[in-house]
Amino acid sequence: MTSFKKILSFATVTAFISALSFSASAATFSHEEVRAALESTISKVKASISAVESGADKETVAELVSDAKQQQKDIENNDLEVKRQHAGKRLNTAWKAARGGDLQLAGESLKEALSRYEEMHNIYVSSH
Repeated sequence: MTSFKKILSFATVTAFISALSFSASAATFSHEEVRAALESTISKVKASISAVESGADKETVAELVSDAKQQQKDIENNDLEVKRQHAGKRLNTAWKAARGGDLQLAGESLKEALSRYEEMHNIYVSSH
């Protein structure tokens, strides 16, 4: 009887988790939400670049880049996913560089990321 309860409990938990993950993956974002996420990400990357160029300390730059990294996760669009991942890698490189004190590399990576996000924005706006 104990084995039956364990199996039933496991099946219930598995079904619950599956239902949650399906509903989360089935979420769709409106045109306005995707566009706002793109614009906000671009704004945060620009703020990060400005901080590097104005000589901000590594902690400040890392925090700004971290904000941009979090914001870019809200860009939910299948057509842009691969480009978002590539740009996100540039943000990650910038974040690691800033934390390590290499603000030159952080600035270069941020500029590459900005270019990619602006390209994504242009593609998205022209197709919607």
